[in-house]
Amino acid sequence: MRGDGRRRYEAEYRVPRAPGLSVMDVLDYIYENLDPTLAYFSHEACRQTACGRCLVRVNGTVCLACGCPAEGERLTLEPWNANVVRDLLCRFPPAE
Repeated sequence: MRGDGRRRYEAEYRVPRAPGLSVMDVLDYIYENLDPTLAYFSHEACRQTACGRCLVRVNGTVCLACGCPAEGERLTLEPWNANVVRDLLCRFPPAE
């Protein structure tokens, strides 16, 4: 899902598959090779499912992108809450 809190649209990307890929690996591939405008939280110092900043909804389930395996033929990635800043970035913690 792309866009900001007001306007949302879908974008489709084809990513090479390999065993052991995480959702974060998929997002990094998209950013580095297909679309450098994609906004998502990536934090090199963590990537150990500790900080919680990379929350994303994957096929309807909220998970940490750095620890969530990229399994299945198709991944639907959406913001984890309705407080979207841009693309997959949400306000953290959620605004009340």
